[in-house]
Amino acid sequence: MGRGAMGVIYQAEDPAIGRTVAIKLVRADLLEGRDREVFLERFRREARAAGRCSHPNIVALYDFAIHEGNPFLAMEYIDGVGLGQALKRVGRFAPTEAVAIAVQVLDALAAAHALGIVHRDVKPANILVPPNGQVKVTDFGISRIDTSDITQDGTAVGTPSYMSPEQCRGESVDARADLFSVGTVLYELLSGTRAFNGRNATEVTYQLLTQQPRDLTEFVADIPDSLAAILRKALAKDREARFASAQEMASALRQAFDGLGGEQTEFSPVPAVFEPPAHETFDDAILDTVERRLASHIGPIARHLVREAARRSQSLEQLCESVAESIDKTAERRRFLADMLDGSARRTAVTSVRSAARNPPQTMAGAAPAVGFSDEQIARVERALTQHLGPIARLLVKRALPGSGSETALWDSLAAHIETPADRAVFLRQRPGG
Repeated sequence: MGRGAMGVIYQAEDPAIGRTVAIKLVRADLLEGRDREVFLERFRREARAAGRCSHPNIVALYDFAIHEGNPFLAMEYIDGVGLGQALKRVGRFAPTEAVAIAVQVLDALAAAHALGIVHRDVKPANILVPPNGQVKVTDFGISRIDTSDITQDGTAVGTPSYMSPEQCRGESVDARADLFSVGTVLYELLSGTRAFNGRNATEVTYQLLTQQPRDLTEFVADIPDSLAAILRKALAKDREARFASAQEMASALRQAFDGLGGEQTEFSPVPAVFEPPAHETFDDAILDTVERRLASHIGPIARHLVREAARRSQSLEQLCESVAESIDKTAERRRFLADMLDGSARRTAVTSVRSAARNPPQTMAGAAPAVGFSDEQIARVERALTQHLGPIARLLVKRALPGSGSETALWDSLAAHIETPADRAVFLRQRPGG
């Protein structure tokens, strides 16, 4: 489903009540010694804080636990579009849409701030909008878990372009730091560009500390003065000059919304960008071709990456560009894209499809029986995979069984879920005969 530096997120089913959930596995094994103990304790504390944030505009946390030393979260599954993706599609939002989104984010923050919880990493990637238009803010509290914040005090936590000046300076923060971040998000929604945007973190930090964003009228000629004034106040370098609370900023935006001619009292816009896009149907032959060519660069994990990317890609070009990001070397990445997008890959796949149509596999009485796996074989591979992925291993094994023609194939397909080559090698060495 997704991955990050500190963990992996999977879509899963809760068998107890039959609901879809998101499982976030946090790789605590990346830390050692005292750092690991501090990390796990902070995880427990922050997860409890996130669990207290019950609000319609906050992604709900259902459960958390430690499995074999690795913490995981069971969260509300949101089938929505991240604002970062939305911005790439539309460039910028109409003022009424941008304000409606910001108000919902502020409502979520107000609920968290009332509990003494400061998000500290408000950014488009942490704001989701499902098709019904109801904004969901994610990573409350959990966003604070970061290796850079464990061993030293005063370390800045957040994403540079959206951080408050006090965060950049490594100072203590309060709720007004989140309001500054909302200001940067609203500015980006209105203008289509980041308020503070440099070639690297140093340039961005310098701008945050010393410069004002470009005037919004450069991007939106008829921006109302009231909305521009709200942004100036939210983006004040001195926290004392900002809004005193999320409620105060939301109230100001609601008044501005009325001035923009907005008529929605619930602030739940459903612009076309949030409607699920039409996906190109990729047949297995095309996916197999992409997988084989990608595997020559990154190994067996290619299968997992290709299948996941296919679910969210609208074209072969987008699919290839998505998985190409997993290739570290620039020259190899360009070679892969050139190889895939010059037409040869699609021709190869079409040829394979036609060949399969002329020579269909045996069915019914003539079909080879499915390979059966003993309970011992299943338990062995499940234990080995759990060491690397935690409790999600059982679900992955269950899904892989029907499509595996042998025990070797089963282990190979499951190895694709393990990100690092070293960990994959450790896993495969536990395979019988491995």
